[in-house]
Amino acid sequence: MENYYNPSGDEWRVSCDSFESGTQGVEIPPDACHTNRVNQTTPTMRKIERLMVAAIKAGKDFKLDNTEVVSDAEKSDVFLHGNLIACVGETFIELFDGGWQTVTTKSRLNAIIASFGLPHEGIFQRKGEWFVNTNDVTLRFVSGMRLA
Repeated sequence: MENYYNPSGDEWRVSCDSFESGTQGVEIPPDACHTNRVNQTTPTMRKIERLMVAAIKAGKDFKLDNTEVVSDAEKSDVFLHGNLIACVGETFIELFDGGWQTVTTKSRLNAIIASFGLPHEGIFQRKGEWFVNTNDVTLRFVSGMRLA
């Protein structure tokens, strides 16, 4: 089965498919498919994003195609095409666009937010500009912003 996402942001639905283990040295935990939180489920998450999230959760380094996770004791840094797009710590997420507000960057960030953020948090685009929903407030996206 596939995950589904309503791009309007009004409705999120999810169903999980099976996970592989051992890809690039990262074990995919059975809970890597995220469950509903209060009125929210996970948006469509690509396989590479599931692996990225699993590496962050495990605190392991990971590299596949254009996506890399570098972990240390305090945080995991996520890179896309060599550009830093996120720092994920135990109590925070820092978001960066790496200078490129692309669909892929937004997708990777939303996968991280869906996995480590609060319900209803996420990045969306309106008229070419990025925004972040957080705590029922919509803010303009600023590279380096922190969700806690």
